[in-house]
Parts: sequence; structure tokens; C-alpha cells
Amino acid sequence: MLRPYFVAMIVLMAVATYTTRVGLIGVAKQVEIHPLLRRALDYVPVSILAALVFPAVLAPSGQMESSVTNVYVWGSVITVAVLLLTKRQWLAIVLGVASLMLMRVFVGG
Repeated sequence: MLRPYFVAMIVLMAVATYTTRVGLIGVAKQVEIHPLLRRALDYVPVSILAALVFPAVLAPSGQMESSVTNVYVWGSVITVAVLLLTKRQWLAIVLGVASLMLMRVFVGG
């Protein structure tokens, strides 16, 4: 059971997050953003995703592992290859996860 303190913290953080996002979106609509800055901001989601994914793939145990024995690297390679060949994200995700599961069962990892 959650303590009232934790519930209050979750609610307050949700309010803070919502307020800052709505505020920034409102300000951004009023201000003309330079095209170079807008183009740079387009890369923020991709860079955040990379910052989250690469450490989990390249160092799943907390230390860098050889890419030859790291099943996460091979799962990522399969996922990217399927995505590049088929251009279907759902298929790449399904086959990537399936290949990773099979490699973890048969190869270990």
C-alpha cells in the first residue's frame, strides 16, 4: 500500500511536469524559433532514445562486453536489419525481441 507521502509526491511531480510542458508549449507558440534551433530540437528524441538504449545493449551487466558474445548486440543488429530491409517497425520489433529471446535460451546471456 502506498503511503500518503508517496501519493502526494507522485501527484505533485505530475502537476509540475504537466505545468512545465504546457507552459513551454504555450510560450513556444508565441515565439518565433530560429530554423537552426528547430532542426536541432528535432534530434532530441532520437538522442534521448540512443542514450537509454546504447548502455543497455553494449553493457548489460554494467561493464562493456565483447560484441561477439553479447546477445543484445546481435538482437539489435537483427532488429535494425529487419527495419532497413522491410521498413516496418512492428515487424522489426517483433523479430528483434523474438531473436533476442531465442538467443538467450540457446546461447545464454
